[in-house]
Amino acid sequence: MPSPVMPETDANSLLGLLRSAPFSAPYLGEIIDWIRRSVHQEAEEGRGSYDVDAEALRRLDAYATGLGPGAAELGRRLSDARHALEAVQHDHYLRLAVGQGADGSTARVSRRSELLKLATAVGSSRVAAGPTGAIVITSAGSGSTVFRPVDPEVAHQLRGAARERKEATVRRAAAVRDLLAQHVRMVDWSDPQAVGVVVESSDTTVTMSWWESHVAVGPSLWVEGGVRLLCAALLADRGYAVAMAGDGALHVTA
Repeated sequence: MPSPVMPETDANSLLGLLRSAPFSAPYLGEIIDWIRRSVHQEAEEGRGSYDVDAEALRRLDAYATGLGPGAAELGRRLSDARHALEAVQHDHYLRLAVGQGADGSTARVSRRSELLKLATAVGSSRVAAGPTGAIVITSAGSGSTVFRPVDPEVAHQLRGAARERKEATVRRAAAVRDLLAQHVRMVDWSDPQAVGVVVESSDTTVTMSWWESHVAVGPSLWVEGGVRLLCAALLADRGYAVAMAGDGALHVTA
């Protein structure tokens, strides 16, 4: 079946998605590069007057319909990339897990290029476009993620708010580290036998956990030794909201 005729910019975009797509057959990347190099070389030597990207895509489509190694997988990825380009039409999207508040206060803004790569990687069977331009990507297990298109001005505001939240979390982590260092042993990564409390930060959460570079023998200082309880008390005394995670770490979110 012949491939659809695509404008030069679409052919270039599709080839870009194809080069970044995951393949279970690693040699497919080499085949794609070989076909592209062959077309470029022919064009440079004056052996063809065709558009380079469109011709490379035509040859990849021809390969995908043949019996060469990885042809079927290449055909699926070409279909995935075409589906992604057809579905993802906006420049900025608000990424929301199903059930998350629609205000997007803690959501992440995704650019079109990011969503195109994701949609190609997960495959067309897991990507659906809604009538308002929203993209729904179902997970391999259960649940799904919605990408809602937003205006550039809104995307800029949301990115700024996210940056401010992250900077605030970094400052909070530094303050927590300084406070705890006055009372408990903090991990020293320059020590090959490092032991102590580790303070880390994500976008909105500061996490405290215990690290030992060797297998501990006997009761854990973090739990039985009372270090975790002391850290929680010190933080609560300074007004931090402290919660315990399932893995035994402490979390501070405000």
